[in-house]
Amino acid sequence: MADVQTFQRIRDLRDREKQKTQKIYQDAVDNFENQAEKLYECLKKKELAEKSFEEDLKNHTVRAEDIVRHQRYIQGLQHMIDQLQPAVQKARTNMQQKQVKLSAAHIEVKKFEKIVEHKRDEQWDLMKSEENKQMDELSMQQYLNFQNR
Repeated sequence: MADVQTFQRIRDLRDREKQKTQKIYQDAVDNFENQAEKLYECLKKKELAEKSFEEDLKNHTVRAEDIVRHQRYIQGLQHMIDQLQPAVQKARTNMQQKQVKLSAAHIEVKKFEKIVEHKRDEQWDLMKSEENKQMDELSMQQYLNFQNR
């Protein structure tokens, strides 16, 4: 039967694997946040450009050249948005997959922590039992020695 140290080594190994997985997960989160921030910035630019153009239309006469320039700018932003949305979704999916792996690694570490705890308790109980047997034997010998006098 394996002793406590063996299970501690396995737990330590699993803990190192969990830490690596956690680093990979954090990188995936950072990537997702970067992609999402880029998408947010593009959406914000588009919204501001549309509001600004609507204000210009309400308050001033706008030249056809400005309308064409605005339309191209909005189309360029929309093209960037269309490219970023799948990238954000891919980053989100990747992040979620890494989170599942991190959860599994965390569960593995917890399993081995429980095993180590259980083995320590067994070892403690065994030691106490042996100690009690020795005490009983010692008491019996003292009693017999006392009876023989």
